[in-house]
Amino acid sequence: MKLTWLWWSLGALLLIAVLFICLTPLGVPAAVLGYNDKLMHALTFVLLTVWFGGLQRDQSLRARVILLAALCTYGVLIEILQSQTAYRTAELADLLADLLGIVVGLGLLRAGFDSWPAWVERYVLRRRYK
Repeated sequence: MKLTWLWWSLGALLLIAVLFICLTPLGVPAAVLGYNDKLMHALTFVLLTVWFGGLQRDQSLRARVILLAALCTYGVLIEILQSQTAYRTAELADLLADLLGIVVGLGLLRAGFDSWPAWVERYVLRRRYK
């Protein structure tokens, strides 16, 4: 990967954005969109798993276990922080949805999505330098 710094920087922004969204009061977006909270948890963690799994140079089982542990810890942190607000609650079901998302994401990585940064770079760089 040639743009590793960019991918990791965007990943950090992604983590900050997820944390921000999870800690802001529920308001117009939730009411208007009528989204399913557990589905959003699962999809968010699928995205995070595939994002950071694709950035890992080491694709070993050990590296995947570390990714799983890091993302589970992030999910727990979000729930702890939500429990400290007056307008959000911590729910075990949210953590289970996060875990389901991580497992699905790990499956996608195993199915070949672990190369997504290289695919994007090839496409973008090829288009840019034609």
